[in-house]
Amino acid sequence: MADVLIAGAGPAGASLAIMLGRAGLLVDLFDARHFPREKPCGEGVMPSGVAVLERLGLLPAIGGRRLDGVRYHGFGLCVESTFPSQAGAPATMLAQRRLRLDDVLVAAARATRGVRVFEDAAVEGAVMENGRAVGLRVGGQGVRGGLVVGADGLGSAVRRSLGLDAAARRSTRVGVRAHYRLAAGRPAPERLEIVLGDGHELYAAALPDGELLVAALSDRAALGGRARAALARWIAGSARLRELLDGAQALTDVAGRAPVAGQARAGWAPGAVLLGDAASATDPLTAGGLAHALVTAERLAIHIPRALAGGDIWLRRFDQERRRKLRAPTLLTAALLAAVRRPWLARCTLHLMRARPRLMRRLLGIAAGL
Repeated sequence: MADVLIAGAGPAGASLAIMLGRAGLLVDLFDARHFPREKPCGEGVMPSGVAVLERLGLLPAIGGRRLDGVRYHGFGLCVESTFPSQAGAPATMLAQRRLRLDDVLVAAARATRGVRVFEDAAVEGAVMENGRAVGLRVGGQGVRGGLVVGADGLGSAVRRSLGLDAAARRSTRVGVRAHYRLAAGRPAPERLEIVLGDGHELYAAALPDGELLVAALSDRAALGGRARAALARWIAGSARLRELLDGAQALTDVAGRAPVAGQARAGWAPGAVLLGDAASATDPLTAGGLAHALVTAERLAIHIPRALAGGDIWLRRFDQERRRKLRAPTLLTAALLAAVRRPWLARCTLHLMRARPRLMRRLLGIAAGL
């Protein structure tokens, strides 16, 4: 019987499996999909998450493009900043296709002693006995383990089976993305480019091999039900993106997801703990989702051996620590979301950041997890 059963082999679940396996635990990792697989995503790992990948020793295999900061465009303004330095060294974010990032993490988990990876294995929820999670239901069969981790995303079956779904709140935000190959000789942006529009935000991140990710966030009403047409219209309305994509070749179709945010009522239950988007997914406006998943997975890897030896109090302590760690980025995201929904406030925010570069750098440090 495995010490830990993990539902979901995305960055949160796969990185946790690697860490626990290296710590000598037996881990079973389940995912409904087969890797490599595409997943709509902003495909940027903020500096705090890059540090986790570096500690795992996986950065060379993941590759990617390093970006040294963020550049905002909107209302006739261009405002930019690098990330705050960390330990005297420049901090950078990593832009890489999820196809590559997830595949490398799952392959590393599969190669880790003590870890078994099961693909095409849909988790249907937790197995409960006397109010305690004792395993997972996978393909109609019960699999028992010492501890259950639900890292199975926004629509988490584990969270639902544990009764940890929060009261439903209507979310109208959606996200879409597409990939392009830049025209020969076209310089790739060295920073994450963010374009603020009327009811939407556009993100452009340079990827390896001359590729460019373009992603958009908007309310469902602004999308109008036709993602491809809406994205093309928004790109055409941005001078910066028209410049970048002049002569570019489309590589992937437009794909997206909705909703883009959600919150569990609690992050743990007897015998089980939630991780990544299954526990908390803030609006991806500040591009922190992947980094949050990696950072909290690293913290959970410290608490799980204690929980196996000393009980659920360590799961509760982890959940409290996670909430404290994510409080500032969550508040920042909420404030910026309120701003982008009000053009006059977004304009004032850009003017403020332009006039107070140190303030912008500090806010960027919060978003980056620094």
